[in-house]
Amino acid sequence: MKKLVCLLLIAFQAAGCSTSGGMYKSGDSTHGELSVGRTAVTVLGVLGAAAAIRKGGGGGGGGQEYGYAWDYQRNGQWVCRDKSNGQYARKENCAGSPVVDHWPNN
Repeated sequence: MKKLVCLLLIAFQAAGCSTSGGMYKSGDSTHGELSVGRTAVTVLGVLGAAAAIRKGGGGGGGGQEYGYAWDYQRNGQWVCRDKSNGQYARKENCAGSPVVDHWPNN
């Protein structure tokens, strides 16, 4: 998902700020005049994509969870697991989390 957001960032930046669609440069007539509308769309697009990145992408994953959780094993050991894919992780990743076995129901 982050790759898609990054591609959107590039696309919004490519939209440019000039009437011709390129990046505006004062005194350069080949790129047209400054377009307030295109500039606003570029700024809003970049801000929106940045917000989506901060929030973890924004959709498509359904109920997928992120982070880490403790899992009590049959051998009497507590292990740390990645909630998004179930893989084992370093115990440091679960530090500060309540030691409660919710696995596989994060």
